Amino acid sequence: MCFPVMVCTETELAEHDKMAHTVEIDAEVLRRDGFGDEKWFTCLVAEPVPAEKTESDTPKLIGHAFWFYTFRTEYGRSMYIEDLYVQEHYRRKGVGRALWREAAKIGLGKGCRNIVWSCLSWNKLAICFYDRIGGNDVTVKEDWHTFRMDYAEMKKIADEA
Repeated sequence: MCFPVMVCTETELAEHDKMAHTVEIDAEVLRRDGFGDEKWFTCLVAEPVPAEKTESDTPKLIGHAFWFYTFRTEYGRSMYIEDLYVQEHYRRKGVGRALWREAAKIGLGKGCRNIVWSCLSWNKLAICFYDRIGGNDVTVKEDWHTFRMDYAEMKKIADEA
């Protein structure tokens, strides 16, 4: 199984996003939620060509696409791409586009009508990539804002009388 190396690329992504301090899960949570009985996400991984092995004799992974399915009242079935990550050495070689293309094919096969994702505003290279593949920045185009409620706030509102 390629799972242990996928965790490495997840860690690299958190560091790249300057968000390593926010990580609250570990490899066991990823294993359970992505590969256990109840799957909360789907992912694709990319390997270099020719294939390489890690020190633990698992395939070397150079990137991943990580998503889950959701439902939008205006469209119906939808995909939310949580992460698209390619190690820096392998960027601008078609790996990200290939991962996105395969994820889109899978989504279309499941009847999804769109893909939604977020991108940090400082990540200009990613924004240019998303623009090149046909992404629309709805923050500007439709004036949408993305909000998040973290655990403490969820707990507070859930505990209200």
